[in-house]
Amino acid sequence: MADGRGQGLGGLAFALAWVRNPRRVGAIAPASKALAQAIAGEVARVGPELLLEVGAGTGAVTQALAALGPPPDRFFVIERDPGLVRHLRERFPSAEVQHACATRLDLLPLPPAASLMLVSSLPLMSMPRDEGRRCVKAMLALLERVPNARLLQYTYAARHVRPFDQLPPGWRWRRVKTVWANLPPATVWSLEPAAHFTQGIH
Repeated sequence: MADGRGQGLGGLAFALAWVRNPRRVGAIAPASKALAQAIAGEVARVGPELLLEVGAGTGAVTQALAALGPPPDRFFVIERDPGLVRHLRERFPSAEVQHACATRLDLLPLPPAASLMLVSSLPLMSMPRDEGRRCVKAMLALLERVPNARLLQYTYAARHVRPFDQLPPGWRWRRVKTVWANLPPATVWSLEPAAHFTQGIH
């Protein structure tokens, strides 16, 4: 659902989720259209065979990803909040929306694929530290098990601050874009194998 009603319900769902647990929501508003388009543009540039979004929230980024047109059995959406899961399933019936925690992301039974793009909206810098570490560990384990895998993560920190450190050998962060038309401004980062690291951080 891409009409105004869907966006209004998304705002309400976001507000209710923030009231339930503000540290896990992490922002004061859903991702802007500009931020969602910046993420979707990078996904389109890479063209992964398997697309997985984690921490989808109300679907602000999901909507931009769904517009890219990946086959339904190759587009998975992960969310841990039950209310938001129901909202996402109603709004995106063609996506495989799963009620799961990001700390167990590496255990998901995903179909085999030649390439993977993991899009994360997890508020890693504001969630409890131990939970954040477990989410990062699970994401890295998933990336290392799938060939040609990348992670897109956006942050609200200063544009030179990477989402997290202590990467496996051979992996690097690349800054994709800083989106000023977002509240607050956000920076999109891509975590890539060194073999794919063709652009320096500017």
